[in-house]
Amino acid sequence: MLHIIDNYYAQTNNYGYSVLRDTGKRTPKTDKEIYSTLGYVGTIKEVLELVKKDIVHNHIKEHDLELAQALGFIREQTDRILKSVDGIEV
Repeated sequence: MLHIIDNYYAQTNNYGYSVLRDTGKRTPKTDKEIYSTLGYVGTIKEVLELVKKDIVHNHIKEHDLELAQALGFIREQTDRILKSVDGIEV
């Protein structure tokens, strides 16, 4: 499994990647992490786009924002994600 940023991961599958978010919960019997599947994509670039969309969606859901504030947050998250893969061609 590939750690993307924060609690976001990419797991390979037959056709590309499953994009996962760690819920912070564990199964009672096996004590394994529980992940929420955000979607299925074909490339690492699509993984990054889906992670960014989910981060932005959750932020907007939790905060009342003006459009300018939301756009600023989107810019910040885009920069942060791109820095995490600096030097990797996606």
